[in-house]
Amino acid sequence: MSSSRFPWINDHPVAAFFVGAYAYTWIISAPALFMEPSLTAAILIYVGSFGPPISAAAVTWLRGDDVGAWARQLTRWRVGWQWWIVALGLPVGIAAAVTGLLVGIGGPVDLGQAMPSPVLFVGIFLFALLVSGGLNEEPGWRGFAQARLNDHYSALTASLIIGVVWAGWHLPYFFAPVTPHSEFPLVNQVGWFFGILLLSIILAWAYNGTGSVLIVMVLHAMANSADVILPLAPDQIVVEGVVDEHAVGTVVVAQLLVQLLVVVVLVAYYGRESLARGRIPGAADVGGET
Repeated sequence: MSSSRFPWINDHPVAAFFVGAYAYTWIISAPALFMEPSLTAAILIYVGSFGPPISAAAVTWLRGDDVGAWARQLTRWRVGWQWWIVALGLPVGIAAAVTGLLVGIGGPVDLGQAMPSPVLFVGIFLFALLVSGGLNEEPGWRGFAQARLNDHYSALTASLIIGVVWAGWHLPYFFAPVTPHSEFPLVNQVGWFFGILLLSIILAWAYNGTGSVLIVMVLHAMANSADVILPLAPDQIVVEGVVDEHAVGTVVVAQLLVQLLVVVVLVAYYGRESLARGRIPGAADVGGET
C-alpha cells in the first residue's frame, strides 16, 4: 500500500467506505423522495444504489491499494460446486421451509395457486442480480467491508456491524414513492430490519468460505427472488382493499424464524470467529486496517 494523501481514509478505510456509500446513495437518490413514481425517479434510485461499489472502489484507489485485486472478487467463480448449490438452493430451501411452517400454523397460504413460470423467475433473479442487491451492493458490503472487518472482529460481529449499516443505508427507500419499501406496513418494516441482519450473517458465511463476491451476489439475488415462490393467499393478505397486518406479520415471523434457525446452525457448526472452515481465498489482497 502506498502513502495516501488522505490520512483519515488511509487509517479508517471501512468508516470512509460507509460514509462514501451513504453520501453517494443519499445524494443521488434524494430527489426521488419528492417525486411521484416515474421512470426518472426509478433511474435516480437505481443509479444511487451503486453507492457501495463506487465508494469501495474510490477508497481502495485513494489508499493506493490494488483496485484490480478488489474487482477480481467479482469474477471468482471456481469455488466448488457445493457453494453454487448453496447460492442457488439455500433461499429456495428457506422459502420451502417457510411455506411448510405457514401451512402448519394455518397461515395465509394457498397451495393451489400456480407457481411463477421459470422464465419469469429467471427474469426476476437477473433483475435482482444486476439491479436490486447483487452487483450494486455486494462488491462493497462483503467485498470491501467484510474482508477488512474480519481482521479486527469475529466474523459474526463484523457481519452484524455491516448489517446495521446496510439497513440504515436503505433508509431513503422507505420514503421514495417509487420503491416497494415505501409501501411496507409497519410490521413488514420491522421484520425487514431483523431479516437484513440475519441475511448479512448468511452472506458473510458465504463470502468467508469462498472469497467470492460473485457467490454472494448470486445468493443475495436468490434471497431477493425466492419470495415470489411463496404461495401466499392474496385474499388473506389484502382484505377489502386493506392490508391485513396480522396476516403479513404471520408471514414475516415465519420467515424470521426459519432464517434464524439457519443462522444458529451456521454459527454453531462453523463458530462465530470465522463463520467458515479455512482462510478466505485472496483475503490478504483486499483486507487491511479498519
